[in-house]
Amino acid sequence: MNNKAYKNTSVNYAKSQTAVVKLLNSRGIYESRFTNLTDRFALEFRVVENGIERPLAVRIVIPIQYKGEDEKNRTQELNVLHRVLFYHLKSKFVAIDAGVTEFMEEFMSHLVIMDKNGTSSTMGQVLLPQYKKAVESGEQKEFKLLDDGKK
Repeated sequence: MNNKAYKNTSVNYAKSQTAVVKLLNSRGIYESRFTNLTDRFALEFRVVENGIERPLAVRIVIPIQYKGEDEKNRTQELNVLHRVLFYHLKSKFVAIDAGVTEFMEEFMSHLVIMDKNGTSSTMGQVLLPQYKKAVESGEQKEFKLLDDGKK
């Protein structure tokens, strides 16, 4: 892990998860969950945004870099990543409250979209590879947000 922020935190990741849920609850967001996998974890939540009829789904996926067997090292990385996530979310909401940005803009890369086959991805997972390819090639192309379902 190259991250130096919070590297010596003694706050257990479960406590940070609780802090994240409380932060979301304070914003009127009550539908949330953490999903833990061996190489990453995700925070997902649904939010009702002003002027939008249906709730927006948000998925933030955080990769876990530690691949070893030492449970203490893995737990410490989880502690660090969850602290970073908490303060990352907190800063996003501060920016929204100050009028620097608005919710959909601030969370755009994490908004969940679904193709015609029912496969869900985030906007970042779909658009960023296309954007990087366009930048590297120097060619402006049309971005495809959703798969047309034809394969």
